[in-house]
Amino acid sequence: MRIPRVESIIITVFFLCIALWAISKCSSRRSQTIRSERAELEEDERPRKPDTVFVPQQQTQQQPQAESQPVAAPPPTRTGLPKLENPAPATEAAPTNPTTVPGVRPTLSNEPQTTPAAAKYSTLFVTIDGLNMRKEPNRKSPLVARLKLDEQVFFLNKKSEKPEEINLGLEKVTDYWVNIRTKSGKEGWVFGAGVHYFKMKRKGVLE
Repeated sequence: MRIPRVESIIITVFFLCIALWAISKCSSRRSQTIRSERAELEEDERPRKPDTVFVPQQQTQQQPQAESQPVAAPPPTRTGLPKLENPAPATEAAPTNPTTVPGVRPTLSNEPQTTPAAAKYSTLFVTIDGLNMRKEPNRKSPLVARLKLDEQVFFLNKKSEKPEEINLGLEKVTDYWVNIRTKSGKEGWVFGAGVHYFKMKRKGVLE
């Protein structure tokens, strides 16, 4: 059976197209393979970089120093006294005598000497002759001493909790008991109406 000429041409063209497509496909695969092989060869031949990166230090340009004229060095200053090799041992300070210290007037024997009580406490004067100084701030307490008129005493900054009314003979006075000390060192309590900051004689006392 003979195939018509037109059909044979079509079949031949079809087979040629298939052959050309196969050839182009093979050539593209081959070219891709060649490219991949070349890339691998280039990677193997390329030098590998080390892991650590070396950073070259920049060299600082040294500026030419200006020529300076020589300056004389300042003289050395003394910061302190030179240390002695064998310092003298410290001795206890001798008690100073007011008669030997310059600028201090010696105390004469006939001059009144101030006691510590005079420097700490207020000075009072007795205003009732024969004022009773007792051990406790009440009239029933034992008697310590009898004070003379205008005798100087020192107020010890203490007084009784409550005032008391006492008859002085010509008048009745309500006042506190105060704690005092005499120049001789005796301490006790006196009725507050019997002492004052100034020398005076209290009126209203029966003599």
